[in-house]
Order: sequence, then structure tokens, then C-alpha cells
Amino acid sequence: MRTTLLAFCPLAAGLAWTTAILNPAAAQSPSVTASPAPEMRAASTPGGNSKSAEKKKGWRVAPALGVDAEYDDNVFLLALLKKDNLAAPSSAEAISGRYVDMQSAKDVLTTMSAGLSLKGPGLFGRSTTVTPGVAYELYTRNTARSNVSLGLALQQELTAGSRLRVQGRLTPNYFARNYMADAVDLDGNGSIADAERVYVSGGYREGEFGADYRLRLAKSSKKQPFGASLQLGGGYYNRTYDAVLSGRDLHGPTAGAKLQVDLGQRISVDVGYDYASLAADRSNQVVLLDEPDFGQDLNGNGTTTDLSARALTMVDRSRSEQSLGASLQFGFSKPVDLKLGYEHRWRSYASDWSLDVVNRGRRDTRNQMSADLRIRLTKELRLRLGGVHAAQKLNRAGDPTGEIDDYNRSVGRLGLSYEL
Repeated sequence: MRTTLLAFCPLAAGLAWTTAILNPAAAQSPSVTASPAPEMRAASTPGGNSKSAEKKKGWRVAPALGVDAEYDDNVFLLALLKKDNLAAPSSAEAISGRYVDMQSAKDVLTTMSAGLSLKGPGLFGRSTTVTPGVAYELYTRNTARSNVSLGLALQQELTAGSRLRVQGRLTPNYFARNYMADAVDLDGNGSIADAERVYVSGGYREGEFGADYRLRLAKSSKKQPFGASLQLGGGYYNRTYDAVLSGRDLHGPTAGAKLQVDLGQRISVDVGYDYASLAADRSNQVVLLDEPDFGQDLNGNGTTTDLSARALTMVDRSRSEQSLGASLQFGFSKPVDLKLGYEHRWRSYASDWSLDVVNRGRRDTRNQMSADLRIRLTKELRLRLGGVHAAQKLNRAGDPTGEIDDYNRSVGRLGLSYEL
């Protein structure tokens, strides 16, 4: 899953997109949630400033820089056997282009981010915060995955601690992995061998935008430590591949809700639910099927006994996605806090085409656990240590082309941010 833009920047505080679609690499799709830009979380600002106070203060600018290092043991979300294949590809896989620009299943990446928080007087005498940002992910081994993300957030404080936020993110180019686009039966035996497959680069452009509203239900204070807030949001997600892989494009609305409860001055609990309805363009695509399973001559050579036969059939990758997560945050002291999280994500695919065996009736589930330790070293400098472990399970053995698998993935992160 791609790291979120300004994720290690102290300006970033708010509801992140749950990683799953729409995640640093959850099935090569972003994690979708109520606030549409995990990469661009708006600055958290206190409400209740008087109109005269804002006039005196005027606009304040706070630049911030962040650098984090991340070790990912399964960059391309591969099954264990596929990770071994990537480490030592066969001659047939080399000929097909299956692992072009995929140098290693494991990688170390560095994310460099920069942002500005511009805060000043806004509507109704309340403060407004504008937060533009940019992040660059540099992969050490899989350099083709290096990418830039741009983000922008606008937050308006309202009465009684509530606020409205609009935000968006754009990643102009991101390399997910290589996908099979065609197959050529060179020896004419009716079955497609590994060397007869044709793989192309799976690069795409990704964008998302949306809005969310936070309502404070109860205010926490020293005398009354209990506090609560509710956040509701919605947005739109779009992913566009290069033309040869246009059948993998995804687009559609997202929505989510989050309840945050403060159990004291140093303990808080978050519970969130996110939903996305993502449509794909139905199109004829090349798949590999075993003819005896269907009793049909799929490749037009007059027999019904070929294995791994080339077939041209309608494919529909449309899906709905839901995620339910919770986190618990402890403040050990003012400069140190620990956040533990868990998320369950499930995807349901809508295809009803009989030969679309990859997507028809497909159900994916993913469980993810995370830990994040944040330490304030000085007023301007913050250190972050964290880790994520995710495991995905399918309701099938896998697809005939071997591009979709059960997988396990672990990520370790170390980040440092500086805010002027």
C-alpha cells in the first residue's frame, strides 16, 4: 500500500482512508474511506476562535517537512510461491515479460513530503485552514514504482467544535505490477505455455476527492474527561490504466463514518466504517481456461480438450468494498503516544459472465493490524515508529493466470517530521 501523503507530517491529523481500496498496496488498489485523501489529511485546528482574534492574527503559514523509511516484505502482494518465482524467474517468464521492472518482492522505500498549513480568518468568524502538500516515494530496488502524489485540503471550523473539510489527491503515475494482456499459441497445440503469454506494464493514474463533516457530541475537559465526536463523509474515486488495460479502470462513490470517544485525557477509541461502490468498464479480454471444465471449444481449433486455452470473453471487475476498523490510542505522556489498530475489509465482485472465472462470485477478505508510536522530540521535531501486518484470503484457489492470490504482508516504518 502506498504510504499516505504527509502521513508523517504533524500538519496531518484527521481521518485517513482505510487501506484497502483503495492501500499502500492492498490488492494494488487504494483504500477507500469517508475522507477521500489519506495522503492529504487536513491540519487539526481548535475551534471557537473569536472573529476579532482571527482579524488580529491574520493568516499564519506553517511549512512542514517529513522523511520516512519503510521496509515492505511483499511489495507486489504475491503468494509465497510467486515471491520465490520473482526472485529467480524462469526463462519462460522472462520471455513473457511477466516480471519486467519487478526486481524484488521486498523493498525499502523512502517517502519525502513537504506541505504548508495556511490558517486564517474564514466564514462566520471561524478559522479556515488550507493545506497543500506533495510527497515523493522512492523505491530502492523497484524503481519503476517510484511516484509523486499531490494533495490539497480545505478545512472550515464551525460552531461548538464542529468542522467541514474538503480534500483531494492525485497520483499522476503509479506502477502496480505487470498484467497479462494477450496470449499467442505459437506452436499451435491449443494450449498456452508460460512463454506464450504477453504481459504489459500495469501503470495507472489515480485521483480521489471528497468532503467530511465532524460533529462534536461531547467536549472533553479536565473536569469532564469523557468526550465524543462523529464524522461523516463521502467522495469519489477514479483509477485509469493505460489503454491496453482499460478493462481494469475503476471509478465510483465512497462513503464512511467514524466515531471517536475520549475515555480520559490520554485514552481515546475510534470506530470507523467505510464503503465504496466501484464500477469497471466491461470489455472483451483474453483469459486462459481449461476447455473440459466448460465443455466448449474456446479457442476455435475444433476440440474441447485443450488446457490453458486462449479465450476472448467479457470481463467485469466491478466490485463493492466495505471495511470496519477500530483503534485505541494511549498517551503515556505529553510527548509520547501509542496507537493500535485493527481493520477487516471485504470485497464482493459483481460479474455474472460465465467465462469470467476470476471475478464471478469472487469474495476477498483482508485482516490488518497496525501499531504506531509517536514521540515529540522537540517542539518542532517528531519521531514515528510503526508497523502493519495484513493477510488476504480469497474464496477460491486463484485465477488461471496466477495474478490474484492469498497473501501476507508486513511493513515496518520509521519517520521523522519537522514543522517550523
